[in-house]
Amino acid sequence: MNVFKSLGKLIWGDSSNPELVQISSGQFYVYKPTGTRQRNKECIYIDSMATVRRTSQPYQFTLAINRVFAEGEEALQDEDQELEDEKIFLIDEAMRFKKGLSAGATSFSWQGLSADDAGLEYEFICDDETTVFTANNFEITMYQCMYERKHQNSHFSAEEEDIMKFQISTTSPSSSQSETTSKTSPTRAETSSVVKTEKASAAVKQEKKEEIEKPALRDVPTTYDGVAEAVGELHLFDATTSLFMIQADNVRCQLLRTAKFTYWLVVLDHEGKQHLAQPLEPRMNPVFSATHRSFIWNYFDDNYCVYSWLIRFPTEGALLEFQGVFGECMYEALNQQPWNKVSAEDQAYMIKTYQDDVDMTDNEAQEEEVYSDEEYSEEEEYEDEEEEEEEEEQEQDGFQQDTAKNSQLAVGHKDRSFVIRGNKIGVFKHNDRDGLDFSTTIKNISNSKGREINPSRVVLHEQDRSMVMMDPRDLDTAYKMDLEYGKIVEEWNMPGTSGVLNLVGDSKYSHLTDNKTMVGHSHNALFRIDPRLSGSKIATTEFKQYAKGNDFTSIVTTDNGSVAMTGSKGEIKLFNTIGKNAKTALPGMGDPIIGVDVTGNGRYVVATCKTYLMLIDVLNPENKKLGFDASFPAKDKPKCIKLHLKPEHVAAMKQAVSFTPARFNAGVNEEEKTIVTSTGPYVITWNFRRVKNGHYDYQIKQYADDVVADNFKFGQDRSIIVALPHDVTALAKRNMSSPVEALKAARKK
Repeated sequence: MNVFKSLGKLIWGDSSNPELVQISSGQFYVYKPTGTRQRNKECIYIDSMATVRRTSQPYQFTLAINRVFAEGEEALQDEDQELEDEKIFLIDEAMRFKKGLSAGATSFSWQGLSADDAGLEYEFICDDETTVFTANNFEITMYQCMYERKHQNSHFSAEEEDIMKFQISTTSPSSSQSETTSKTSPTRAETSSVVKTEKASAAVKQEKKEEIEKPALRDVPTTYDGVAEAVGELHLFDATTSLFMIQADNVRCQLLRTAKFTYWLVVLDHEGKQHLAQPLEPRMNPVFSATHRSFIWNYFDDNYCVYSWLIRFPTEGALLEFQGVFGECMYEALNQQPWNKVSAEDQAYMIKTYQDDVDMTDNEAQEEEVYSDEEYSEEEEYEDEEEEEEEEEQEQDGFQQDTAKNSQLAVGHKDRSFVIRGNKIGVFKHNDRDGLDFSTTIKNISNSKGREINPSRVVLHEQDRSMVMMDPRDLDTAYKMDLEYGKIVEEWNMPGTSGVLNLVGDSKYSHLTDNKTMVGHSHNALFRIDPRLSGSKIATTEFKQYAKGNDFTSIVTTDNGSVAMTGSKGEIKLFNTIGKNAKTALPGMGDPIIGVDVTGNGRYVVATCKTYLMLIDVLNPENKKLGFDASFPAKDKPKCIKLHLKPEHVAAMKQAVSFTPARFNAGVNEEEKTIVTSTGPYVITWNFRRVKNGHYDYQIKQYADDVVADNFKFGQDRSIIVALPHDVTALAKRNMSSPVEALKAARKK
């Protein structure tokens, strides 16, 4: 069977559908000559899609590039301003279409053929979500269209060599970028390998298979019950090429129950020979994509080496069926309880969180970012270089290395950041270049009885003049430090809670005021703390103890004082009043939530689990009320996006993911634009606007040591304060890179 023709039938089969193939997300550029040998690169659409379409004329096709709008963005356009939101190109051999790479991302370039396009070259750069499979399909479909236009005949009668003649040789000097293309574009032989017959293709795959290091096989428990089985293609990520290499054409992917609430994933060839086997666990970092019919996950061997596997299913239906059963098995493995005890609505909500194609449309008007990484002035570039140099050269006089390590970070709203190390606090001043200068050290922190305290759970208070902290050896007492004097001046007794776990301000920005009260929680209680009370500082009128099944782990308040609480099983509860039941309770997948943050207006909640973040829009589109103020209908749970690192990037990092609590950038009247977290030595950021519009790409910055904590400088998102075990620094967001660039640079070190 010819794989090339089989693939063509899948794409060309439905003659009623004008769209043959589409890449759903990318950036569209034009190169304009300047009169010299150089050209200017201009961004036409920052968010766009590329589609190959049929026309009403036989054997004639077009390439359409459409601008993608955020919801409500079109309404912002000036009605008198005519904007071209679609660019159409006739597909012809003369357009010199070719595939390459641009800053590590797959790109397609071509020349304009119309009178208006003379001398112009266009480029579509695919987003990171675009798979090699999709890009290859798009490229081959373009060549098929060229063949039909040239020969006025169906390409199904052509040999594959006839189709591939339209691929421009990588040594061709026809393009002004031919030198770059020759280094990055795949060769004719490489692309042809996708469209060889099964026999030739198998030989190529066997050769690739031998080149990739694979984990050792594991023994599967001999007693088990089969739960599910699906067939598909098996691929293994190769970090040296940053590609998934096919390992087997036809495998059986099985889910087995080996004991109560214990499941294994096993992949076998058609003869029953094992390719891999592993128990279901959170480190797998599972990702399902209906768009690409793929399931990607991480595999950790007994030596803690990390691999990334991919199964591509034959149909979307096969993928969704396997995804549903996988979600059930993972839930039971994490929660140690039956899936059938979960309501149908909660089941649907949790299964959907595994899917990587969820769109979260923002109903609020969003201004499109109008700059790219290449579009900033020489002065800004010089400042960035200064910031990068400063990041490397900062000294911490008076806060030098010792046996203790940095453990926490508190970023003030004025011009100070505070780093906790043992029983000391390092104070750092924010300078005019968005960097840090060491200021002083607060030493020998102790209580009124002289007992040394190593602070935990620190919170800035009263316009950053005070810091409230806990002593992990005494969870019934909080301590208020006067930061101007560097001394503990108040001790707050909080009995009857079985231990206070976290304290936060009454509202998201209450630390900007002289407000005295705070909000706290224990494992199963929520309460307000008023230090003006005599004796116990817990306000009895605003105290509620919940059932023992609750195991609260973190807390955050909104700008108006609403409260979000999280639990050890991943559940999230939203309150608008302390002392009453939650208005909204969202189920968890079973992974503990270690941190939570919320936008000032309360609309978006980001909860951090060890290997992923959950971003939830808690605005009910029907009644326009937040989940803090009114519950959601049982059958209409809010949308949840699961933000995670791609399994292939985790494999390149060579270590398991363990996120620090994620944070939005914060500031009064400051729009939340970015989310920051870290894992190991990597700081990770997501563009919040792009995430809401369905683009989950992220940026990375690697350090030489593990990151302890990170947060934005208050009032903006340009600068991120980063605490390392023995250092603290300010990271300019512009100095972050795409995962491909960052991990490639790390491999060269």
